[in-house]
Amino acid sequence: MRCYECECKNCHQHAQLHFQEPYPEYGDEFHHFCSHCGMETVFTRTLTKKTLSEMRRNQAESDLKQSITDYCAQYGFRCRFLFESVIITTPIADWSFGYHERLKTLRHESTTKINFKTGDYAKTHEQFANRKMTCFEVIDYIAAHDQWRQKQKENSNDSSYHP
Repeated sequence: MRCYECECKNCHQHAQLHFQEPYPEYGDEFHHFCSHCGMETVFTRTLTKKTLSEMRRNQAESDLKQSITDYCAQYGFRCRFLFESVIITTPIADWSFGYHERLKTLRHESTTKINFKTGDYAKTHEQFANRKMTCFEVIDYIAAHDQWRQKQKENSNDSSYHP
């Protein structure tokens, strides 16, 4: 439950109102009983320091996601966001990492779907763990790895036996 300062659109009185999810955004209108008017009226969330801070945080998050999406597009990669991780899909594989973490751990789709140590199914493995890298350096690494992997695939196709 969260508390926000809101304003009655009828009498312009301000009140602290409690909300459960989904929380109203700045400018949203909703019905609530106004103790000053004595009836249910339209309220809106007011612009406070808390609201401004929340808006700046949301804008910064949106800008970061967009910059990651744009950088991936330069390589022809697609990406989607899940919680605080980005999942990058390349022509060869899927990759994921926490884009807010200071130290990045990159997970990669396994070519061999078995963990040989345990014998268990392994969809992914850690490519590297706890590296101090920017999101863009990780994406560059993914691109370089995919180029290397593509060359490996081409070389294995070229090495067929010719009598």
